[in-house]
Amino acid sequence: MEWPAIVTAVSTAVIAVLLALPAVASFLLFRELRRAVRALERFGDTVQREVLPAVQSARGIADQATQIAATIRGEVDGLVETSQDLRGRVKRAADATEDRLNDLEALLDVLYEEVEDTALDVAAALRTTRRGVSVIGAVKRVFRRR
Repeated sequence: MEWPAIVTAVSTAVIAVLLALPAVASFLLFRELRRAVRALERFGDTVQREVLPAVQSARGIADQATQIAATIRGEVDGLVETSQDLRGRVKRAADATEDRLNDLEALLDVLYEEVEDTALDVAAALRTTRRGVSVIGAVKRVFRRR
């Protein structure tokens, strides 16, 4: 064989090897990618089997907590409304009681004045009656002496 033929054969072999290397590397890369995809699929299946029910349970618990919070909020609003209503009633009752006590105080003042006037009138009447009795007693003594 001659030298140009050998160089051509070697060059062709080198070119063939250089073209085959990327193909082999691509084949190995695709094989590793397929393994990685299978591992990811197994991981996804595991997540779906084990994690998804836990997430759904957590979501259900969160929904229940939201419902409980809404119920509590409604009850608290009801208590606040009742408290405001009771506070208004107590204030109105206190105001009415104060008005009645003021009226009672005025009545007691008038009653006191009337009782005082009546007591003075009774005392004056008793004094007058005592004088009258003493006058009658004196007249009686005068008639007895005779």
